[in-house]
Amino acid sequence: MIALAAIVLIASTVFLMAVPSAEAAEDEPSDMFADIRAETYLLAVGKTATYDIYAYGEKSTITFTAKLVDSNGYSVGRVSPSSGSLTDDTRALTVTAPESPGTYTLEVKFEFKGDVEGEITKKAPVRAVVPITLSAVLENKSGTLTDITVWFIVDGNVDERIGEQEITIGAKETKTVTHEWLGPLNGLSWGKHTVTLDAEIWLLSEDLINVESSVFYVGQNSYALSETLVVILFIILLIALIWVFRKPVKNLGKPKARR
Repeated sequence: MIALAAIVLIASTVFLMAVPSAEAAEDEPSDMFADIRAETYLLAVGKTATYDIYAYGEKSTITFTAKLVDSNGYSVGRVSPSSGSLTDDTRALTVTAPESPGTYTLEVKFEFKGDVEGEITKKAPVRAVVPITLSAVLENKSGTLTDITVWFIVDGNVDERIGEQEITIGAKETKTVTHEWLGPLNGLSWGKHTVTLDAEIWLLSEDLINVESSVFYVGQNSYALSETLVVILFIILLIALIWVFRKPVKNLGKPKARR
């Protein structure tokens, strides 16, 4: 009898496993999706940028919490709104960078409740930098008012138009053109960088010319400071050597004879 009961139990178990469970099918969750996107991950210190968050979970209510953290995981800067729900599966966040330059991380935790339940955490970089002021001077030597589109070129890279803008320069007028540049996302190498101004064909005429370009330095104000420090160090070393070699040797006298 025991053997027969065991056979029946095994057969029943195999039958139940072969028939799909309706409850199990209903509880099977759909895919959850979440993401963070931005036009640029580079912004000036203390300034704001918009990060768009996206999430989808079928027949689910989606809420989020967001924060900006440094490399140690401490909250910095500001995110607005820092929490809430998603309308139409998307929401725009305003991220304010700290006053100190550096690379930070925007962390957003999405919570799904409903037919699909769970959590997803997404991260996006936030690189805060001190803007570089690009400048150049234009002189309109003609006697007429001129409208012109100009842009900056850094280190001779003509393929990248930086700070493109339209300006109006009066007759016989000299105007300084400036642009606050955040630089490339991966940063600039240390040292000297050149800035020139380019424009439409009008700039190539003899009446409107680029009379001045500029340079800027990454990591130091200029090489003149380094050269000055080297000269000062050399002078100090030279004085020290002269003092050592010209220092008179004390006459200690003849050694006393031993008794």
